[in-house]
Amino acid sequence: MQVLSLTLKGFRGIRDGLRRDTLTLDFKALAGDAALVAIVGGNGRGKTTLMDNMHPLC
Repeated sequence: MQVLSLTLKGFRGIRDGLRRDTLTLDFKALAGDAALVAIVGGNGRGKTTLMDNMHPLC
């Protein structure tokens, strides 16, 4: 399975870290030969929230 996009709504880590209620990641926008995706950001920015919510998909 390949994840093409991911939308997170109302997650505390996204709301508190990014000051947004919704975050959509469009993996289709990556370069066609991309083999690695890095999730980077400061403390409290939602990295763990993102990975925790992708876990059921992987």
